[in-house]
Amino acid sequence: MAPKTVIVIPARNSEKTIENTYREIPAKFRDHVVISDNASTDRTVKIARKLGMKVLLNDVNRGYGGNLKNLFLEARKSRADIVVLLHSDNQYDASKIPALIAPLIRDEADFVVGSRIRGDRAKGMPLFRFVGNRILTFMENACMGTNITDMHSGMMAFSRAVLEKSRFELNSDDYVFHSEFLFQARLHGFRFAEIGIPTRYFKEASSADVKKSFIYGARTLTNLARYLLHKHGIRNYRKFD
Repeated sequence: MAPKTVIVIPARNSEKTIENTYREIPAKFRDHVVISDNASTDRTVKIARKLGMKVLLNDVNRGYGGNLKNLFLEARKSRADIVVLLHSDNQYDASKIPALIAPLIRDEADFVVGSRIRGDRAKGMPLFRFVGNRILTFMENACMGTNITDMHSGMMAFSRAVLEKSRFELNSDDYVFHSEFLFQARLHGFRFAEIGIPTRYFKEASSADVKKSFIYGARTLTNLARYLLHKHGIRNYRKFD
């Protein structure tokens, strides 16, 4: 019996990209697609419902991390065997989902990252973001003992065990939720792998500015330090238990 694969999509004001994102998902995976709308002011919810996606609603903007908490709780409740995180901006090639989850199905990994670097060298990514990504990813690999080329990808897949053991509810409501979740998975000893995912950069695709990227980088490094302190028993952090 094929594992139940649930695709979760965080969204905010994605009316121009959500339909293309959904239609790129292979048809056999579309029965379990959940979108969490973060108080959009456009037609995102209307389009998602028309396409047949299950829609979760936030009355206020809960932040990227807060939106992911919604989705991860829903995926856990639905007893998903595999969870695929896919951003709503159509930046990542969703047709590659079968390749993304293949290492999980073969029990070769518990957590699979869709790497923009291995996909097409992140062609089109703004230079400041590319450099920041490379620096953060290098430092995270060095501290975590992993060999992933893109720790900050918006397309990844993981097993139900990762979802059940990680205390993601305690994570930030901001974008740094992403790194915290990876640190939690690594502390539990889950196996990491990656595949290349072609990406697109265009006007409607999400792209943080220099200031937001700098803040994100600083917060990621702060949590990396906390990860190391927790790992070596110097200080305990509940979210990493």
